[in-house]
Amino acid sequence: MWHTRRISSAFTAGAVLAAGILLAPPAGAVDANARTVQDDVVRLTNAERQKAGCPALTPVAALSQAAQNHSNDMAAHNFMNHTGSDGSSAVARVERSGYTGWHAVAENVAAGHQTAENVVSDWMSSSGHRANILNCQLKEVGVGYATHPDSTYGTYWTQDFGSR
Repeated sequence: MWHTRRISSAFTAGAVLAAGILLAPPAGAVDANARTVQDDVVRLTNAERQKAGCPALTPVAALSQAAQNHSNDMAAHNFMNHTGSDGSSAVARVERSGYTGWHAVAENVAAGHQTAENVVSDWMSSSGHRANILNCQLKEVGVGYATHPDSTYGTYWTQDFGSR
């Protein structure tokens, strides 16, 4: 297992590799703005992967739920970190969301970026985040996005990657 951390940290683990808050919508409901932003992150991430010769990532509901829950947590508790407010790790969160049987999991987090373009550009400028995005062994993705205008950063982003 290896870890890489920076201001908007990157995390990778594997058996071999290692009121003012936008929260996840209720089951069955879709927040059009959040969904569009999340879809944009996936689209922009896949464009970067294509340039590097990696296959496109497939969105997976369990990874999306883990990423959204973590973004919600960071927004609600005004922090940015891979460790959740309950002490959870990225691995614990993806497994808790039903993503099991994995052989690789990675996570990118960021805060303060106003657009999908900004956050993906920042991740691509960071060696640890870029490594997660361009890791061709990772096949699946989920994206979380939450806002809290009275918080330090205002916006909170999570990308959870996996391979099973």
